Amino acid sequence: LSALVGLAAASPAPQVMDFNQINNAPSVSQKGPVLAAVTQTNIYDQSSAISAASADVTAAVTTVQKRWIFGFGSGSGSSSCTTSTIAKAVALPSSSSSSKPSSSPSITVTSTMGGNTGTATTSSTTACATTPEAGTYCGFINPEDPCAPQPDGYGHKVTPDTVAAFEAYSGFHKDALNAVTPLTYVQSFRDLNASTSANSYLSLVTLQSYDTQGCSQWCDNTTLCESFNIYIERDPSLNPTEGQCPDPSSITNYKCTLWGSSINATTATNQGGWRDDFQVVIVGSNGYNKINTTITPPSCGSNWNSGSQCSSGGAISKPSCNVGNHFFPGPYNPTVCAAYAEAQTAKNKAAAGWWSMWMYQPCNMFNSYMVKKNGVPMGTYCSLFNTEVDHSWATYFGGVSGSDKFDIETSMTY
Repeated sequence: LSALVGLAAASPAPQVMDFNQINNAPSVSQKGPVLAAVTQTNIYDQSSAISAASADVTAAVTTVQKRWIFGFGSGSGSSSCTTSTIAKAVALPSSSSSSKPSSSPSITVTSTMGGNTGTATTSSTTACATTPEAGTYCGFINPEDPCAPQPDGYGHKVTPDTVAAFEAYSGFHKDALNAVTPLTYVQSFRDLNASTSANSYLSLVTLQSYDTQGCSQWCDNTTLCESFNIYIERDPSLNPTEGQCPDPSSITNYKCTLWGSSINATTATNQGGWRDDFQVVIVGSNGYNKINTTITPPSCGSNWNSGSQCSSGGAISKPSCNVGNHFFPGPYNPTVCAAYAEAQTAKNKAAAGWWSMWMYQPCNMFNSYMVKKNGVPMGTYCSLFNTEVDHSWATYFGGVSGSDKFDIETSMTY
């Protein structure tokens, strides 16, 4: 964005992390797959997130230090440029489009449930007596119907068919302990009895085996994916229904979830749950993080430079040049910061009026990073600056608020 603007003095903006804004942020739509889900690929919608970020700018930021055009005056605006702004959190938008890539690895997805379009699990060879509903075909059985057959699991069927036997079955633990770590990933936890739950949830696929390579390929081809969690789940063979089939026999599914942040043992808090009288449990849960996360430069129509990672790992802390901060719950996504920065600059320019249009407050650089609260991913934090600030100012590494510890991950500048 152009820096040919003037700046005038005002009060400094709070530059460090706003803990209240993070704590009071709206909840994301999902922190992990619902119990009945077999496939979910439309959890986070990028276009809706960008629109929400742009629309959330509600007030202009006051100008800071005066800077003349055509090279007159201070020029870079890198010394004293103080300002104030009030930021608020934005709810993660519900998705209307899939995050599934157009070209995906050869992973078998058995079905879809939990609000997604499902594929038939049972079909009939006889002629249809009625016309099938749109999106289905002759003989389609909705897996959400009472006692309907569920997508058959490819895993070992444990006997006796009890939760204790499932959790103790040695074959499942061997799958997790002997799993090969993909070349571009590092293992963050293994063989836990719980799967990851966090704001950065992106999607779920069900596999035919404990296939870490296939799961990593799915992550590599999914926008914003930085990690994956693969695990084994005890699921019902029929849709449990009170009074008809409340506790059917079990099947075994291999599941792979994708995340827009790193994950660790702290995030593995989902131990399953109940579907009527049937208990869903999880075993053999392994987590893997990408070694080098490549963040796609924002593309919101402006000439942002390609992102560069702060070598110290910290966030930029230069209050004198800060023109606003904003938190977006969800996966790490610098593009929402770009959209917010552009909208804030446009708002500032419009508020300046024709008589002072060369003195509005611009955003010429932003710093985006993932916030973790007590080790759990929360969302993207954006700090806006009126000039380019070098990485020697990346000296903020988080803080403590009450009993909560806030950390920073993947700090990038654009």
